[in-house]
Order: sequence, then C-alpha cells, then structure tokens
Amino acid sequence: MSTKTWKQRQRRQAAQSVAMFALLQLACAGCFAALCFIPDLPRWLVWLFAALAGVCGVLVIPALVVLKQRFKEIEGGEYDAAAQY
Repeated sequence: MSTKTWKQRQRRQAAQSVAMFALLQLACAGCFAALCFIPDLPRWLVWLFAALAGVCGVLVIPALVVLKQRFKEIEGGEYDAAAQY
C-alpha cells in the first residue's frame, strides 16, 4: 500500500471515529434534553438533565480539536517514525 493511500485511510478512520463519537454524544444530549420536559419533574432534576445535556454537547468540541491534531500527526508522519521502534 502506498504512503498516500495509507494516509488517506488513516484520515478517513480518524474522521469516522470522531463522527461516531459526536453522534453518540449528541444522541445522549438529546435524550437528556427530552427528559427535561417530563411533567411535574422537580426543578433541580430539570436543571440536572439540562446540565448533563450541555456537557454531552460540549464534549464534541474537544473531539474536533483532537481530530485536527490527529490529521497533523498523519501528515507529519509521526506514526511512521514511531512504528520504526
């Protein structure tokens, strides 16, 4: 397999991993947000579910930062250099 093809495959796998993580986090955020609309729920529990939904949604941002770093590692050949040891 050529280096270019290998790099493309690594980039695609990294992007798919982050996309799957983001989808799962957003699904959890949606579930927590839906729980906020249960009638007669104590106010503290509504705030708890809202906070959990927010945390799940915010976790997508660091995942995108890590993806950007991973792309730089793939392009820089750091994985190739580490594989030689």
